Amino acid sequence: MPFCIFIEGQNNVIQSRFLVDPYTLSIVIDAMYKVLKQLTFLSYYVLLIWLVVSTTVSADQSQLRSASIIERTPEQFGLEHLMETLNLKPSDIGYRTDYTEPDSFRLQLISDLMTTPLGMIDYASQLRQSVVRGQPEVMSAYLFKDLAGAGKSKRGKAYSPNEQELTRPVNLFYSDPILNRLLSRVSLYLDIIIPKSTELAFADISTSQRQFLTTKFVHLLELRVEDEFLTPNQLDSVEKLDEEYAETFAEFGYRINSDPIVDAGLDCLKKLMLDVNALRSQIDSRQVSAKHLVNNTVTLPPGVDRSSYLGVQNGWAVGGPGNDYYRGDYWFILDLGGDDHYDLTYDSHNPHPVIIIDLSGNDLYQTKTDFAIASGCMTVSMLLDFEGDDSYRGQRFSLGSGYFGFGLLYDKSGNDHYDGDTHVQGAGTYGLGLLIDESGRDIYNAAAYAQGFGYVRGFGMIIEGDGADSYYAGGKYKDFLRYDQHYLSMSQGFGFGSRPILSGGIGIILDRKGNDNYYSDIFAQGASYWWSLGMIYDSDGNDNYQSFQYAQGAATHMTLGALIDDFGDDVYTGKGLMQGVGHDYSCGLILDRHGNDLYTAYDLSQGAGSANGAGLLIDNEGDDRYYVKIKKNTHGYGNPRRDFGSIGLFIDLGGFDQYTGFGQNNYYWQTDSKWGGGMDIERMDPDSAKTGGR
Repeated sequence: MPFCIFIEGQNNVIQSRFLVDPYTLSIVIDAMYKVLKQLTFLSYYVLLIWLVVSTTVSADQSQLRSASIIERTPEQFGLEHLMETLNLKPSDIGYRTDYTEPDSFRLQLISDLMTTPLGMIDYASQLRQSVVRGQPEVMSAYLFKDLAGAGKSKRGKAYSPNEQELTRPVNLFYSDPILNRLLSRVSLYLDIIIPKSTELAFADISTSQRQFLTTKFVHLLELRVEDEFLTPNQLDSVEKLDEEYAETFAEFGYRINSDPIVDAGLDCLKKLMLDVNALRSQIDSRQVSAKHLVNNTVTLPPGVDRSSYLGVQNGWAVGGPGNDYYRGDYWFILDLGGDDHYDLTYDSHNPHPVIIIDLSGNDLYQTKTDFAIASGCMTVSMLLDFEGDDSYRGQRFSLGSGYFGFGLLYDKSGNDHYDGDTHVQGAGTYGLGLLIDESGRDIYNAAAYAQGFGYVRGFGMIIEGDGADSYYAGGKYKDFLRYDQHYLSMSQGFGFGSRPILSGGIGIILDRKGNDNYYSDIFAQGASYWWSLGMIYDSDGNDNYQSFQYAQGAATHMTLGALIDDFGDDVYTGKGLMQGVGHDYSCGLILDRHGNDLYTAYDLSQGAGSANGAGLLIDNEGDDRYYVKIKKNTHGYGNPRRDFGSIGLFIDLGGFDQYTGFGQNNYYWQTDSKWGGGMDIERMDPDSAKTGGR
């Protein structure tokens, strides 16, 4: 076996580059003995030990390299192979975090992924693996860790009650111990832990600054239909006012720490799920009926004020198995069954926590005000619905909205319908907004800033389980500065920041199974703007993605966007700046792992980088069709802008594929750009006989 040894006498440094087996090593050592006898006795043994260790380490490294080759995913293989052809390597896709002046609102996760954007693929897989059915508290806690600010390792904690608060006496109205345990737990959080955690969150800002959040800053997330009819001067005034609000917030907003509120909500959710599941188990096993639970009460003396008793105090309600009607502003509702009607209101200028638990029934939840129905507006708000085909009709900031707080809507089963306007259906701003629907054929309709939307220091997410679902976002607020007949969506896995002073947040849709339909217009479906992350990860099903522009793995202005689809025969349709496009120091990615897919676009799409951006389209297998209108800036295009140009990569690793445009089946190509190109090859899996059957 060939080997090479370098011996350098100066400073007794010995270096080598070789790999031998133990038998060959013994021969080498014996043959070298005559040479080595000129060395001291000690030097001989030092060199002998070094040879053995070096051989062992080299052999281990060789095995690791072999294992690394075997364990590479198809997309990793494709990226490395094409980039090597273009004289690039995967680490070339990345951006320094000091291209712009860092602000106080940047999230650590986004900063990390900006330096290594291909890490979005692994991050998506980690999210998928973290979902636990029937335990919304697990995923909520997982997402909370990703709300850490850049460079801030210490996180705020919820208020910890003292012994006196924990043992405070309560007047019991109901007789069942499990029900009373649940009510006592809720009372502790609603009356003490959450309000005091809220005080911790806003302790470093003034009362007027708190009011600014719900009277002025909120306008940055409120689109107006009437703006379409304003004059240019009027539009300029509106834009300047929004800029003023953003600048004012930047002066004090960094002193807000929403961690204690979110942490209090997570802790409350964890404890509540234990109590609720115990109550449900008691009813399901027929140990006690829902009717008996609400009717089995203590005997009150004549003339006693019921409002001092647990479960019937002001703002609280406990409903039985019948059809109940709830109207007004509540703190807590527990409903044990029936087709119920919730007609809710909320005063955002006087925030307070809200918990609603409904065990079964085809329910209607509606509101006439903003910030109602699972809306954590500077507090915690949770709605837990366990059974039934339900309808949720929210206004703005509802249906799993976290606005400087924690908002959760959890629906365990049923074919459900969600309707809302803006900042709804899994939307987070300076907090966590989460909508989890575990099963059923569900319908989502919203106008904008919705369906997995994250703004400044916020995380918004939809987690969908089984069922063929439909998502629609747009159709209300016209994108009149660019088009006469198209609307802003800014939804469906969309991250958003206020350029150039407020870094954005994280917006994600994770859909596990079902033939799903995604409809949007402009800015949607795994897209983002300004130091944000937008993502759709759909695990299974024949899915249909339709949008118009800035969509389907699109990132613009120092940001990250990805659309990842594991299984199914999927359809991707739109005009431009989509299907894996990165513009202005951004990375956009579309990855489809399995299925016979159809991609249709017009221009600057299907693996396109612009203005120092990186755009990637990767399709691992299947008989696919790629249609484009403009050939020159699609199918792997990177335009030569500024100091180091752009990267555009198009990768198809299997199947009989059809193209209009630059691509061809079973072919390598380079577009008219320095770092743009593509390949369509038949990737062969490693020989199992040589890889131990793997």
